[in-house]
Amino acid sequence: MASRTKGTRGGAPPPGDVDDEEEVDALYKKPLADFTRARDELAKRLRQAGDKGASDRVKALRRPTAAAWTLNQLARRYPQRMEALLDAGERLREAQRGALGPGGAQGLKDASQEHRAIVNELLRAAPALFAEGGYREKGNPMDRLRDSLLATPTASPSDLELLARGRLSGELEPGDLSDMLGLLRGRPSERPAEAGTGRGSKGAKAEAPSRRRGRAAKEPPERQKRAGEEREGRRGAKERESAAEEREREGQRAAKEREREKQRATREREQKTKLAAERRERRERLAAEQRQQKAQLTAAERERDQASREASRAAKEADRLTREAARMSRAAEESEEAARTARKRADEAERRAAEAQQKAADGASRLEAAEDRLDRLGR
Repeated sequence: MASRTKGTRGGAPPPGDVDDEEEVDALYKKPLADFTRARDELAKRLRQAGDKGASDRVKALRRPTAAAWTLNQLARRYPQRMEALLDAGERLREAQRGALGPGGAQGLKDASQEHRAIVNELLRAAPALFAEGGYREKGNPMDRLRDSLLATPTASPSDLELLARGRLSGELEPGDLSDMLGLLRGRPSERPAEAGTGRGSKGAKAEAPSRRRGRAAKEPPERQKRAGEEREGRRGAKERESAAEEREREGQRAAKEREREKQRATREREQKTKLAAERRERRERLAAEQRQQKAQLTAAERERDQASREASRAAKEADRLTREAARMSRAAEESEEAARTARKRADEAERRAAEAQQKAADGASRLEAAEDRLDRLGR
């Protein structure tokens, strides 16, 4: 069955073209945002080492799409589940080939359910990988990833090899179903007629073996052949109709599953949007509280600085007043000492003045006595 990928056709070189497979393999393990830079660095290093061919092949490696990168990571991180998916895809292909055989419809249904169960299991691990890969492409990534996983039964061996190795650069697309449809067209039945059943096409009345043999003996061989072909055609039409109805039911189930996935994705987006809004609100509230706390801290610091300056001025004023009081105290003490000395001097002057007055009085008395003596002597 032919299949193709959006990014592998004409993109990644066949495995083994590049000598250092480990380094090439490491490119597909890196985060999606680092792929181009790491690829160019490896190509440059190979060119500098003289391996131009390997350098050109590495340079030709295409950056995986987000869905292809996620497919690669699923293959690398869940290798057992991816191997189970590929095995289930092979069983589904076999069931599709044998859909017209005995029990084919039930086998096809069982294989389809098994394959879809593994697809859904891998899809549940995808959202975390999309977030890790930083999905930035248009469209719903889950739809593209689901389509690729569902396409594994019709993919070519080379595409499945790239998927198993985790080296896809584009999503898988549903392959060409023309050969499968050929299996479902009116081919001769592989089931031989059961002896004794007497059944022709579904719903026809049973005929006794002797009567059928007698009629066959009377009919020309060409008419017998035509009758057989008509019976086979009716049987094939019924079986094709049944297979088509099963495919339609499977398509409806797939559509319902896709719708459920879309609804889940919508709920997840709404939940993420709600959580993001709550986180944004918390951040804004915390930022407002921090701004308020910062403003309060700034005001407290200003008050502290103002109080510190006022305390410093008060301390300086107290020191000045202390020095002034000491000076005045010394001046008062000096004034008291000067007053005591002045009082002593005044007392001494008063004493001397009294003595001088006494001496003057004594002199006057002696003068008066002398004048009296002179008067007496003159007379």
